[in-house]
Parts: sequence; structure tokens; C-alpha cells
Amino acid sequence: MMAGLAGAWAGLPFQLNPLVTPIAMADRLHQSPDLVLGSLELALAIAFLSLWLIARDFKVFRILSFFYVLLGLEQFMEFAGADPIDWTLRAVAVGVIVEVAGQALKIEHPRWTRIFWPAYFLVLVGAWVPSMHGLRDLGAVSEIPLGVFIYQGFRRGGRVERMIAGALCLHFLIRLTIFPTVERFTGQSNFLVVAGWRVRLTALTLTILGATTLIGFARALMRDREEKHRLAAEMESARVVQQVLVPEEIPAVSGFEIEAVYRPFGEVGGDFFQILPLAGGGTVIAIGDVSGKGMPAAMLVSLLVGALHALARTTASPASLMAGLNQSVQGRSRGGFTTCLILHIASGGAITFANAGHLSPYRNGQELSCDNGLPLGLVAEAEYRESSVQLGPGDQLTLMTDGVVEARRAGGELFGFERTAACAGESAEAIAGAAQGFGQDDDITVLTVRFGGEGMLA
Repeated sequence: MMAGLAGAWAGLPFQLNPLVTPIAMADRLHQSPDLVLGSLELALAIAFLSLWLIARDFKVFRILSFFYVLLGLEQFMEFAGADPIDWTLRAVAVGVIVEVAGQALKIEHPRWTRIFWPAYFLVLVGAWVPSMHGLRDLGAVSEIPLGVFIYQGFRRGGRVERMIAGALCLHFLIRLTIFPTVERFTGQSNFLVVAGWRVRLTALTLTILGATTLIGFARALMRDREEKHRLAAEMESARVVQQVLVPEEIPAVSGFEIEAVYRPFGEVGGDFFQILPLAGGGTVIAIGDVSGKGMPAAMLVSLLVGALHALARTTASPASLMAGLNQSVQGRSRGGFTTCLILHIASGGAITFANAGHLSPYRNGQELSCDNGLPLGLVAEAEYRESSVQLGPGDQLTLMTDGVVEARRAGGELFGFERTAACAGESAEAIAGAAQGFGQDDDITVLTVRFGGEGMLA
């Protein structure tokens, strides 16, 4: 069959290297290690492909799988004597190994290496055209970017990257032996002959490289998955904590109708609100925004809510409550801060409130002026002053976090204060829906307090 293919190839109207070169049986037996190495390289390709199917975010597995498919097929083509196909695969492989090294060693900005691809194309031409056989040596230019990447891997890489750089360095040094000058100088050829078996050292080192890379990345993958499971568990814990801290039901407050909408931007937000009917009469309402996200924000919210409940047993003054909360978070904000607005509503529609860097409340769509103190957690001696407003029957007070004002379209346009004021007299659901539809970019919390008169029961 091979002889038939060779004869057909020779009959083409233009001269090319023969597709198959006849090899004596004795020589074929001596090259049997090619089959072993080729099988091992295809096995590595399957292993890397399997890892990529499991972890699609590790894109390096995909290119490693492709690379070792090329190497495995190259070994089989060399054993079969299919010289042009063998060199075609090499022409692609010498370029791909640079891409492999760049991804495996996590090299930044590796695109400059693509200037060498024309040389790899000329290697491919030399694989097929006898008169251009010398072009095959141009594949050696891949040693330049490979050497640069190895140096960067040793200098800047972590443990896994240095291990891979070591295997690449071994291959780099062995690959130099394909050049006659190096072979004459070192006395080492690119082939190792043991008991008559002939092994190409570059193929052997590439197999070692694949095994080393597979072990290193398998360990990195396990560590990555463990870390992601840990973070997922932490996020779930934070989400559960936050669900406990955000009231599921709005307590009934005589004379008032209260509506609240809470829409976190991610799984765990930094917004919070509390509605606390007081034993002595009246109700305390607090709304706030903790800087940051995740478990740290959830734990800070937990601290604030716990402190608010404790303080509300001794005082109903918004300014005193705010000062107490500020003291409770000193040194626990990890460089962050919390904006907060606290109201005390009385049965007759009288509202007293204190502000710590939060958005001012809106009355019937009009922003109320008030003393605005520093956010919580910045200065221990911060002072907070109270402002007051009297609601009449049908009046609505609207509280919200900055997720409404800072809602953002894809083009960067903000929802802004004008749109916020225009819809501030609507229901909490309508306000939150308008901001979210515009383009939610942060947690959104909206509370509305509507006074219906002394006889109304929410």
C-alpha cells in the first residue's frame, strides 16, 4: 500500500518530496520507540482534553491537548517514513510550543512572538519542496521566544511555573543538539541509541515536559477548585447572614403605610435596613450602605444591626443612635465606611432624623435639607445632629441608597438626581424598578413611609 502511494505521488506533474519513503524493516524496528513516544503523547493529549472539558476556564489545557496531538501524529508519521507530513506537523508544532509556553508560564503580552510565524510557514514549504529543503532549519528561530519565556518563568513565575520552566529548559538545551555545530562541539547528537533502539531526544524531552505540565496543572486545578469552593461557601454564608438581617416582613405601624424593596446587585450586597417598633411608642427606621461586598460587608451589617437593636432599647433619638453605631464600628471597618440614615416616626406624623453621609430623604418627591454628618467608622468623635419634618395625611417620605442614583446605562449615563427626584414620589417598587431597568450597577434599596392619619393601621 505504501509503495502504491509513493508511486502515485511520484506521478504528479510537479516535483515534491515523496509522500512515503521506503524504510528497511531493520531500521523500522530500531525506530519502534517512536511508536511508544507517539502513544504517550496522544495519551497526554487525551488527558489535557479531559481536564479542559472539566475546567473550561483553564484554556491552557486546550492548546496543550492540540500540541500533543501534533506531536503524537508526528511520531507516527516519522515511523511510517511519511517525511513531508512529519515535517508539516513539526512546522506547526514549533509555533504552537511557543504559544504553549506563553500560556503555561502565564506570560503577559506574548503576542510579539507571532512575528516568527512566517519562518514556520517556510519550514512547511521546505517540507514539501525538495529544492527548498534547507528552509526546514528555520524552525530553530522558535528558540528565541522560547528562551525568553523560560527566563521570565524562572524570574517571575510561582512554584508551578518554575517547574514547567525547568522542563522547558531541558527541552531547549536538548533541542540545540539538532544543529551540527552544537553536535560537533558537545559530541552529543539528537538521538540516543540503547541496545539498538533509537530514541529522538527532543521527542523524549517533550514527553517529559507534558508529564511535568500535567502534574503541575492538575495540582493547580485542585487548589483552584478548593479555593472556589471555599469562596462559594463563604458567599453562601454571607448571603444567609444577610437574609436574616433584612426583614422578610414589614411590621405594622399605626398610622403609616411602609413599603420596602431590597435588590442586591450580586449574591451579597452591602445595603441594609431595619424597622423597629419601640415599646414606648413610635418606630425607628434605619437604612444604610456598607462599603464593600461579600462576607466582610455582611459581618459589618450584622454588627450594625445588632448594635442598633441594643441601642434602641435605651434611646429613640436618631442622633444618639447614630453616635452609638459610629462607636460600635470604630476599628472594624477595615478602611471602609458606612453611610446611614436613621428616623424616628411618631404617631402624629412627626419625623426626626439624623444623617451620616447618606442620601437625604425625599418628601413627596422633594429632597429635604438636613445636617449631614460623616459616614460611620471614619472618626470616633463625629457628631450627628437631628432634623425634623411633619407629615400630613397622604404625605410620603422616601428613603433610598445610592444604587438608585448611580444606576448606569451601558454607555455610562447615570440615572442621576433629576430622574431620582422625578420618581421619588412613587411607590418603592416603581422607584427600584425604574433604576434597575435603567441599568443596575450597585445594590438598590428603597423604603417609602406614607402617613395616613391617626386612625390608619398599616
